[in-house]
Amino acid sequence: MKNIVKIFAFVVVVTMVFAIAGCATAPVATEAPAAAAVATDASVATDAPAKEITIGFIPMTLENEYFITMVNAAKQEAEKMGVTLIVQAGTSHGSAEEQLQIIETMITNKVDAICIVPSSSESLMPALKMAEEAGIPVINLDTKIDADLVASNGLKVVPFIGTNNYDGAKIAGEYALTLTGGAGKVAILTGIAGQQNAADRRNGFFDAIDGKLEVVAEQSADWEVEKGYNAAQNIITANPEIVMIFAGNDNMALGAYRAAKEAGKEITVIGYDAVSDALTSIQNGEMSATIAQFPAEMGIQGVDAAIALINGGTMPDETFTKTELITIDNVADFVTYLAQFK
Repeated sequence: MKNIVKIFAFVVVVTMVFAIAGCATAPVATEAPAAAAVATDASVATDAPAKEITIGFIPMTLENEYFITMVNAAKQEAEKMGVTLIVQAGTSHGSAEEQLQIIETMITNKVDAICIVPSSSESLMPALKMAEEAGIPVINLDTKIDADLVASNGLKVVPFIGTNNYDGAKIAGEYALTLTGGAGKVAILTGIAGQQNAADRRNGFFDAIDGKLEVVAEQSADWEVEKGYNAAQNIITANPEIVMIFAGNDNMALGAYRAAKEAGKEITVIGYDAVSDALTSIQNGEMSATIAQFPAEMGIQGVDAAIALINGGTMPDETFTKTELITIDNVADFVTYLAQFK
């Protein structure tokens, strides 16, 4: 009789255990998701325990469609991977102090990883140190943090995912030579001084045209439409013979085109980023071209990289996403591609 009671008790306990186990759900799969899109040699710890993951996502601003596309793609990927994404940004491209406060707050709130498009390398150093001390991995998207500055502050390398902006701007320069026949005077509008993106885009374009086209003016317009408009007005007034303006992003290019139109000048304008307004301008026969980056890929790969690093994986110091020249010939196809991230 005692044996029968023991058997019955064992069956009841086993049944209860399986019933409880059947009710349990985990927000993340027990096998950590691989970040295959990040790099072919990315390594992920497959035996990492399942946990709720929260990723802080900090674009430079949400006042630029380029970064909205990046954020929307990141949100789609986060939902797909079953992780939480917290998005915050400064009010403008140059809001370095706001961005520092945002990242410090995210560290205090103990997010598991941070993806950031930095407004300034120098101002971020204290926050990067805080993140490293807290064991929170940081992934650098789109605008590269100054690697020498990171090293001089005794910090670990911050992995970068984004465009090779020098190569992208070289494509713009080569197209400028095609449009002009390799002769004429041109101007360059650059982004925020000190940002690697601004330098790379200026240098890529300049090196492609050097010795062929004459650069008669260069001026920073901080990535902004109105500043691009004002800078272009001044350049056109001082150099009425220019035939082309290359702008380091589409905001400045759109401002430059408006200035040229108001001045009654037939000036070719090439931008960079392939935002909707620039694509519409190209479709309308106004701007001649833009260099498409793929911010959606940066957002997707940033989320995947964060998950990989949280789960003990590794990734390369640099992962480059592609660029593409957008003209009247292929603009419709690119508009269709972007529609999925609206």
